Amino acid sequence: MNKLDKQETNITYDPDYFYNLGMQTIQALEVPGGVLASSAEEIYGCIFGRDSLISALKLLKSHDYESNPYYLYLTRKILEGLLELQGKEINIESGEEPGKCIHEFRATAHERLTKTGTPPWYMYSDGTMRNFDSIDSTPLLLIALYRYFQKSSDTDFIKEKEKNINLALDWILNFGDKNGDGFIDYEKHPERKAGGLDVQSWMDSAESVFHEDDIAVVFPISPVEAQAYSYLALKLWSKYFSEHTKKRAEILSQKAKHLKQEFNKRFVFGQPEYPIFAHAIDNNGKALVSKRSSIGHILWACLNEKDDGKKDCILDKQFIEPLIKNILQPDIFEPTAGIRTLSKESRVFDPISYHNGSIWPHDNSLIAEGMQNFGFKKEAHLVRHAIFSAYTHFQTPIELFAFHEGNYLEYKSQSGQIACREQAWSAASMIADALALKHE
Repeated sequence: MNKLDKQETNITYDPDYFYNLGMQTIQALEVPGGVLASSAEEIYGCIFGRDSLISALKLLKSHDYESNPYYLYLTRKILEGLLELQGKEINIESGEEPGKCIHEFRATAHERLTKTGTPPWYMYSDGTMRNFDSIDSTPLLLIALYRYFQKSSDTDFIKEKEKNINLALDWILNFGDKNGDGFIDYEKHPERKAGGLDVQSWMDSAESVFHEDDIAVVFPISPVEAQAYSYLALKLWSKYFSEHTKKRAEILSQKAKHLKQEFNKRFVFGQPEYPIFAHAIDNNGKALVSKRSSIGHILWACLNEKDDGKKDCILDKQFIEPLIKNILQPDIFEPTAGIRTLSKESRVFDPISYHNGSIWPHDNSLIAEGMQNFGFKKEAHLVRHAIFSAYTHFQTPIELFAFHEGNYLEYKSQSGQIACREQAWSAASMIADALALKHE
């Protein structure tokens, strides 16, 4: 028995049961504009760009295992809804920029934010709340559009949306880098009066951005996953435009090439056999080196043989295996629960926090898919098995949970906020991972 085999646990579960549970949940969350991030009764019962897109991408992955027209139908519906909400102008109060993907959209029931928020969030003249405070939604939108086109052969849809696609690509090229260091970064506009998010990566709580040496973090911040997603988006659409708009394709290709070169200089350092992976870089060029699960998203944002004739991601290939070994170490991976958001070795580790030691199913699902992308099937199985062990306890596609002293705990913040129990990206991940386990 090797080291990986020893991490396998004897908890049993039925993938078919969880597949059906995931399908029931995602169908219940479907609305005319796409899919709610959580049930309407829960705190995130509205449209979120990032959540919607990861849900769609997990459904598209499910389509690789079984040809179910519902996956393509709901993905197209999600994409159409988000493209309707795509940014058209610069509005510093909401974070809107031309081509940028929406972060959060609430047509109604937004008074908690727009009336009593501290300060109140921006409300548009039509009475809706539209917020654009996410750095990764736009590259995710581009990836989802390409993957949908790839799996559906829906050429008419892509031709119809080519203007939107170019606007999103232009957002990466023209708006994505606030400080000119070559990376995709974010900073809430210093003149904004309305409320919003200071931290705009997927771990978007204020607690998630810090230096281990306690030096103050300086914005803008360049998170690792935004670089990985942007690299993939640029490469995919460069390939698409190479067939008819070669100048455009070359611009995208060169941006991707430069991004990869700089990424491997600045986000990876230390000894070659034991590299350190930064999860972000701040405006002073100082790397945020706490070990976080988000470094595993590098593996997910991967070109496949159909895309470019080879496996490729933003990380140089000699670092792939060390990265996988890094995030399966016992300081961050629990064999019966999953990969934590933050290593137990961090000075701020807290297993019952929102982003500093908690476990998120969708996060683990992306990492497992990434491991499988590069042929690490046993490692991918370990991560999926761990999350399904937790699903067996919670019996629902939960948003996040805590694992402390061998016990599964539902997340509850000091202010009383609890984890959503019906979460779209968890449900879509549950579907994809159940199918992956069945097809091993």
